[in-house]
Amino acid sequence: MNKLLLGLIVAPFFVLSAANVVANDATDASAEIIQEFTEMCVSWAKEDDISNEELYNYVLKCVNDELTAEGYNTVTAVKI
Repeated sequence: MNKLLLGLIVAPFFVLSAANVVANDATDASAEIIQEFTEMCVSWAKEDDISNEELYNYVLKCVNDELTAEGYNTVTAVKI
């Protein structure tokens, strides 16, 4: 009975640990992919009438959203 109770207490920690390993399994995108996403996001910014003052933050967020959706690590800066 004690082993069963201990197993029920410890099991969720193993599940959370395994999920964390999978979540951190992203890879870095190539410079070409980042540039492609940057160009796409700049195009979307123009379509959305984003001001020049807001452009960089808009594009950075957009690029990181696309990278995350594709399973890549995010970036801290983009070249517009």
